[in-house]
Amino acid sequence: MSLDMEVEVLPKYVQIEISGVYTFSGMLEGVEKFRFEAEKAGRNRILLDTRSLEGRMTESEKFFVGTRMAEVFGARLKTAVIVAPGTLTKMGEMAGVNRGARLFVTESEPEALDWLKTPSTVDKA
Repeated sequence: MSLDMEVEVLPKYVQIEISGVYTFSGMLEGVEKFRFEAEKAGRNRILLDTRSLEGRMTESEKFFVGTRMAEVFGARLKTAVIVAPGTLTKMGEMAGVNRGARLFVTESEPEALDWLKTPSTVDKA
């Protein structure tokens, strides 16, 4: 994977900052690693910060990554993704949510944290 990950385990969620040069295959591999880090920490919430990534995802790549997140995370993991300003389209979020993921994509860190910390009926773990 050409992406670097910095993981911080916080009381209610795992914060993962990814950096490096974006590749589609690297991001797809990363989805498995994000789940692994959450499970290792005993958390069911992930704050994924992608603002330091170099390069951009195409709309079709966003669709496939959102779909992959739904396959790998299901409804077990509540995930907020922070993207770089000017890159937000909601394609990945829509693809993931339509397939059962609890996924929110935003350019705003405060908005991501508010959404991530809001309790839901699935958060009984």
